[in-house]
Amino acid sequence: MTSRTLALILLLISLLTAVASGQDKMTRDQWQSAMTAATAKVADLQAQLTKLQGDKTALTAQSAKLDADLRACEDALYALLGVNRAEADAFVKELADIEKRVDELQKMGDAELLSHRDELERIQLRLKELSGNKMALIPRFGDKIRSLQEKVAAMLQGLSTEKTYTVGSWSRTHDCLWNIARKKDIYDNAWLWPKIWQANRDKIRDPDVIKPKWVLKVPEKKDLTKEEKAAANRYYRKKAAAPSGE
Repeated sequence: MTSRTLALILLLISLLTAVASGQDKMTRDQWQSAMTAATAKVADLQAQLTKLQGDKTALTAQSAKLDADLRACEDALYALLGVNRAEADAFVKELADIEKRVDELQKMGDAELLSHRDELERIQLRLKELSGNKMALIPRFGDKIRSLQEKVAAMLQGLSTEKTYTVGSWSRTHDCLWNIARKKDIYDNAWLWPKIWQANRDKIRDPDVIKPKWVLKVPEKKDLTKEEKAAANRYYRKKAAAPSGE
């Protein structure tokens, strides 16, 4: 029994209950008239349900035929390209996976994206290889590959531009090297502050002192280099050796 048939039965029961509850106030003719109207309503709804079920069956059959026709057309096209169904499906899946990953990378901030430069370069290389695949001759695939290549190239171009940060006032932004490095769009890691210090030694003599409106260079987000670690260790030793209160 379908949910719609059950609904019709419940509707009929509801109507009969309503009629029965009020039949002491109705004449026999009125009751008979109400029963006739309710029965006709149920019959009409059942007819509508039967028609809808018939329409659904017809549409399902039509959809199955269209799917079969589409698959036959695809097979014919693949045959012309000298590609079998398995190879075509693998190509389509890989392209879809790349598209999904590129979308994820586009949502990342600059600092986070910097750590994925190598992945972007691998994707760029793979898209170039896919552009030479026979499947790329099909316009919808060729267009998608070109669109993805443009997106990846734009992200790499953005990463190749030197990133900078303009120091704000302490009262407004609490900017210091530690707080700047911990910003999500910088490194999202305060312990990388020595990278900014060492990249700006022409301005920063004392890492505890930076001035508003200074434009600081922000290197790529990577682990501290040997030189940056050494500079940080010298700073920490000096702070530890300083008399209390300095």
